[in-house]
Amino acid sequence: MKRILTFAIALACVAGASAQKTISLEGADETVRLWDNTTAKYSNHQTADEQWRNNRKLAMTHTSSCELYIFKAKAEKNTGVAIAIYPGGGFTSVNFSISTAKWYAENGITAALVKYRLPNGYKEAMLEDAVGAVRYLRSRTDLGIDPAKVGVTGSSAGGHLCTWVSNAMADDEKPAFAIPLYGSMLRTEFYTGRKANIALLGKRFTYEDAVAMSVQNMVTPQTPPTLLLLCDDDNVVKSYSSAAYYEALARHGVKASMHIYPRGGHSMKSNLNEHRAAILDWLSWLGLIQK
Repeated sequence: MKRILTFAIALACVAGASAQKTISLEGADETVRLWDNTTAKYSNHQTADEQWRNNRKLAMTHTSSCELYIFKAKAEKNTGVAIAIYPGGGFTSVNFSISTAKWYAENGITAALVKYRLPNGYKEAMLEDAVGAVRYLRSRTDLGIDPAKVGVTGSSAGGHLCTWVSNAMADDEKPAFAIPLYGSMLRTEFYTGRKANIALLGKRFTYEDAVAMSVQNMVTPQTPPTLLLLCDDDNVVKSYSSAAYYEALARHGVKASMHIYPRGGHSMKSNLNEHRAAILDWLSWLGLIQK
């Protein structure tokens, strides 16, 4: 039976409900609300109501609350591994992939699709949500989750977010692993889109701001093991965006692998079976699952 849970772990709480109308994704085993702009430490200062981008109801805009849509690992296959999935959307929408979450669950990995507050020029709120998802999953030992086996993944803008989380959290809190898919790592390149950079950094962002948010500049020897997946013919986020991050990982001695598929564009759909097999192989190599 589906449950809706409230999990309030904000560092600063303000009484009262959010002024904005919020919406939820359907189809998960559980929906967990972490907080909104009135109860979280940081706010993205969004004043519009949350909206579906279209009738398919798989992409949200103007998000002002953080919710986790949890897909439980099959009991007979539960590996103890859990993963927070940060959807892409160019920092202007949150584009969910329920099929991805279900695939992880079917392979014994509890998955949480994260509805994060879009930055709206206030990136701290988005990071707060992403970090909160990792911490929450570690608390759910009742789902058979091993707190030492919680990782992160994301595609495109979500790939940037998952690597940012990998480096921003304290060393004793970092995720166990990271799997960015065609992540927009380099914020200094035109192809990342001025619109996306404005959404992330604000209208008056400087080149120095973009350098600071280019995640290859955040890597340390404590960055968690990382698997990068991308396509060489991606014309939205060029392959050298991930290559720059891989180079930084290698330079700092971090366990890392990178798969660059020749075709597939800004998506992994045409390489679905191959890249999913690569994920399971890599998690097995790390000793997190048994194949």
